[in-house]
Amino acid sequence: MYDDSRVFLVAGFWAKLKKAFASSSVYVIADTATIATSLAKRCMPQFQPAGVMSLSEVRRYVAYMERIALGDEICLMQEGVKRGENGVLASEQVFVVVGFSKSQSPDKDPIVNFVAAKGEAEATILQQSAMPSLSVSGVASLSQLIQLMKTMEQVASGEVPALKEQGVIR
Repeated sequence: MYDDSRVFLVAGFWAKLKKAFASSSVYVIADTATIATSLAKRCMPQFQPAGVMSLSEVRRYVAYMERIALGDEICLMQEGVKRGENGVLASEQVFVVVGFSKSQSPDKDPIVNFVAAKGEAEATILQQSAMPSLSVSGVASLSQLIQLMKTMEQVASGEVPALKEQGVIR
């Protein structure tokens, strides 16, 4: 089993000859996020990395978003989003919004915010209205992150294949 901090999802896109882009992601086992990104690019020259996240980060996001769903944490909430009879928000209504400040250099760490909304588009609009300088690069619901976490756990256990840096030990 690989350590949570060494299992990464490198998200990006495939550059095509006709200038068309298709988003994609690659699982990588490496010592650091920088090495994971570099390995993905080196092994697949047509792949253009756009972001990277470790399994430990995904676990932290999921845990925080579950606290939001339960009402133990607060976040921006779209008007009309209601908790169920048990007081819990649906996992499809809690989102993480990741982006960069338009005034920030691209090599800085992304800005991560959490919102409750009716859908991805609404989550993006809600966060951008609260932070007009934010350029959103990704939005994911709690249910999507839970599925991602399960797949990354399978990568960590060796059930799902991944690119692997030399020298990483199980």
